[in-house]
Amino acid sequence: MISNQESPSKWLNKHIPEVKNMYISALVLTVLSAGCFVVFCWYLSEFAASWLDNGHRLSDTVLYASAFLTGRYISAYFASQLNYKAGNLIISRVKRKLYPKLLNNNKIDSVSGTLLVTQINDDLKPYFAFFIPYAIASVMVSVVLLSVCFWVEKWVGIILLVSFMVIPFIMSIIGIGAEGIHKRHIDLFMKYSAVFYNRLNAIAEIVNLDNFKPQYRFLSEKSKTLNKATINVMRVAILSSASLELFVTLSIAMIAIYLGLSLLGIMVGSNYGKSYDFQTALFLLTLAPYFFFYLRKFVSSYHDRNRALASAKLLIPLLTEETGAPSTDTNKALESFEIKNLSFAYPDSPVKVLNDISLKLPVKGLVLVKGISGSGKSTLLKICAGSLSAPNGILTVNGEDSGCSRQWLNVNSSYMNQFPFIFDGTLRYNVFLDNEGECNTCYPEFMDKILNKKENGWQTELSHNGKQLSGGEKQLVTLARMLLHPRPIAILDEPTANLDADTVDIILSQIIKLAKERLVIVASHEEAFESVADTVVNLNWGEQEK
Repeated sequence: MISNQESPSKWLNKHIPEVKNMYISALVLTVLSAGCFVVFCWYLSEFAASWLDNGHRLSDTVLYASAFLTGRYISAYFASQLNYKAGNLIISRVKRKLYPKLLNNNKIDSVSGTLLVTQINDDLKPYFAFFIPYAIASVMVSVVLLSVCFWVEKWVGIILLVSFMVIPFIMSIIGIGAEGIHKRHIDLFMKYSAVFYNRLNAIAEIVNLDNFKPQYRFLSEKSKTLNKATINVMRVAILSSASLELFVTLSIAMIAIYLGLSLLGIMVGSNYGKSYDFQTALFLLTLAPYFFFYLRKFVSSYHDRNRALASAKLLIPLLTEETGAPSTDTNKALESFEIKNLSFAYPDSPVKVLNDISLKLPVKGLVLVKGISGSGKSTLLKICAGSLSAPNGILTVNGEDSGCSRQWLNVNSSYMNQFPFIFDGTLRYNVFLDNEGECNTCYPEFMDKILNKKENGWQTELSHNGKQLSGGEKQLVTLARMLLHPRPIAILDEPTANLDADTVDIILSQIIKLAKERLVIVASHEEAFESVADTVVNLNWGEQEK
């Protein structure tokens, strides 16, 4: 981790210049929209005043008002489209930076990675697509409308100016602590969503073992905790909206009372008897609610800011993670890999997942890790990938100590999870990553099995962890990615689980071919691996069978 980590707000705002031209164009359209509405209000008040005072219906005035009202909505529509496009562009660039981090970070499994990307999309996009544009628009439009109001009637302008200054102050008070509430909600969402997903995958086994009621009670408690956190977030949103509506109502009521009393001669305005008549009063009263239009939008998106800050706090360490100055030569070839008397237990758990494991792994070849579910296979693989540190025991690569060896493994191992992570983007990006410009012939032949089924080929858009692909196709995409970005050690966790025979044959043949060039460690129940494995490790509830 870097010591001088930038603040979440600074990190968020540094992305704004990337799309400043879109924001500027949207702002010009927004101001144009506000100008059209001002003219619309003037023509509308002229029509109403003429009709009510003199009984004259000015049809031309109605046409002019309709034209400017149409211009207002057209300008606002294109402004919103530009702002939304700007938000999408920033998020896509953030994801492009995040994807390689997720690929190389074995601490984050596919489920957590999917949830993280989903959460980023849900939390960061509203900040750039709504909060920032509305914050800018609320200032610029308010300046335009205040100028008009001060020019027509200064006391109306003063009332609106006071409201404009008080409302953000109230919002800042409400925002104190809101970021922490959002962060706790995100933490629980990430944690419990993975729990719910894992229980859902194991539902058949839970029912068969007659363990449904205990699991139901367990999930009910987690669900209640998550719901409580969600309600706390909603309370902040409701409080901010209620505070805004209170001040908006009071401000408009004060303007209406002042204009009414002035027209009655009780409270005479400075322009009364000159240009201050019923039409002017109606114009100001019609314009006043619009003054709060963008302020309402800004306040309604204010909790988006808090959500974005909370997500940024989780995201920055991942994007800025550094291993520091290498204490070992990570470019050195693999010469030896040995584990001695290794034991491991997860925090706050008295049960050892692995107990007294000793292995001498080959420099290249296929190592098969066998064992029933829960025997510690995945944990052993993560230790071999350098993502988990085992304080009890010795892990040594090229004769280095455990710390240096873990550092080397972090850099030089690739990891294929049982549930592959598929990035949002094209099929080409998911296979080639940053090297999308590579020729179409530079990929494993088995990818043709997928390409032949996809109308758009490499340009097929994938989202929501690759819901457009079958389980076997996801595994093949991940395997192709591993082959195109090779590392000295390839680690695969249940690569053939629940796949059809043809896909199993493809994956098996590729793994055998891969094992001829490098060390490949596979955790699997597949019997076919046992006949071709160079080394077989049998685990039984964390114990190594001799």
